[in-house]
Amino acid sequence: MLARISGRGFSLMLGLALLLMLGGAFASDRAITDAAAAEARAEAVIRASARSPEPTGAVQATQPLPPIGREVAILRTLVWVLSLGAAGLLAYALVRERREAIRVSERSTELERLYSEVARANTAKSEFLANISHELRTPLNAIVGFVELLKDGVYGDLTPRQVPPVDRIAASATHLRHLVDQVLDIAKIAAGRLEVHPETIVLRAFVLNVASELESLVNERGLSFSIAVGASLPRVRTDPTHLRQILVNLIGNAVKYTPTGGVAVRARLVGAVQPAAAGRRDTPEDPVLAAQSPDVRRVWVALQVIDTGLGIAPKDQERIFEEFEQVNAGPRGESMQRGTGLGLAISRRLAQLLGGDLRVESQLGKGSTFSLWLPVHPTDLAPEHHAPEGAEEAIV
Repeated sequence: MLARISGRGFSLMLGLALLLMLGGAFASDRAITDAAAAEARAEAVIRASARSPEPTGAVQATQPLPPIGREVAILRTLVWVLSLGAAGLLAYALVRERREAIRVSERSTELERLYSEVARANTAKSEFLANISHELRTPLNAIVGFVELLKDGVYGDLTPRQVPPVDRIAASATHLRHLVDQVLDIAKIAAGRLEVHPETIVLRAFVLNVASELESLVNERGLSFSIAVGASLPRVRTDPTHLRQILVNLIGNAVKYTPTGGVAVRARLVGAVQPAAAGRRDTPEDPVLAAQSPDVRRVWVALQVIDTGLGIAPKDQERIFEEFEQVNAGPRGESMQRGTGLGLAISRRLAQLLGGDLRVESQLGKGSTFSLWLPVHPTDLAPEHHAPEGAEEAIV
């Protein structure tokens, strides 16, 4: 029972017990002394009464007290033994508590040391990945460059038999360079070395530019591609390189996992702003989007990539943003189809680095909606011009 009582509580209980027993010992000594004095006084009264001429009945009415010497000694010994036992238990509790405190202190020191070692190892890993990725990217760029020169006929025209292998080399080298870039990005983000260079951009022109780069990819799959980004949207202050990387990854994933149907990109202004003040038409989705914004007190542009593809199960909708996690991946032999599982992880971290966030809504068999939230500076809310009718949507 004593072993189950820990540290300070154990000591307090034993200390209280010791005080009670010591108090009892002193009280018992006092009671014994008072009893002995009372017995002596009674005997004196009896002796005095025997010599006085009072009636015999009065003398007989006073009887001597029984002897208590042995009982007093036994009680006194028992009380002091109990007190000494309590003192011993208290000393044991104090020693035990001290040992426990030393053990906890040593354990805390060991945990701090292990944490420091893990932090140093993680930093070293991130730096190693960043350095090795940078060293790998240089020769890969050279390979891609020379393959392009071969395809352009700088070193002579290729024979029909040579064209397919050269195309395969070009595709593989480009894919490998893309993987190295992803590893480099995730390493830089983890090491806190990825820089942000914000610029003021017009969102509609920017999205159309990115969409034109991916037009051939969409056409190869036979998918429809629509863009609904209003020209009346406020300008956004963000890093265009990082924003382009996020959009290319989101649109590329949408095309990759959409067998039939189409992909759409749309933008909505969400937040505490009047529709007329921004020169826009209110939409039924606004209340829903407002509830989903990272901070309802701020104004955001929700840039959404919508597809009619396979969809994502609810249990996987957070896992896809973790590093090296893949859902609905292709066969292991098709590395170009499988990828690395870093695209969405990098995209979310980049979105957070830009002051926003990246979220997903999806249903299996019905498609997915990835929402990129970009903060809007209050000074950028005043509209410069209004979009004419029909400029809200473009079909690619």
